[in-house]
Amino acid sequence: MLYALITDSQTWLENYHYRSISETGNSMLKRREPTKIRKKLSERKCMEESLKFNIHNIRQIGYLWYLAPHLLRLEVLAS
Repeated sequence: MLYALITDSQTWLENYHYRSISETGNSMLKRREPTKIRKKLSERKCMEESLKFNIHNIRQIGYLWYLAPHLLRLEVLAS
């Protein structure tokens, strides 16, 4: 991993910053939905987790809709 940093630092940094974006999303989700996943079956765990992410995404779109509608592509949301 560090060899890639030395040989092609720009590409390594671009890929590494995806981690910070991912960590930010996880942190936002944990702060907003602090309850643990309660389901026992793996399919239901996956469903509960995906529902939490979808609720988060809908909430973020709502914020953008009112605060910065110029950042949204409204024709995609209408369909």
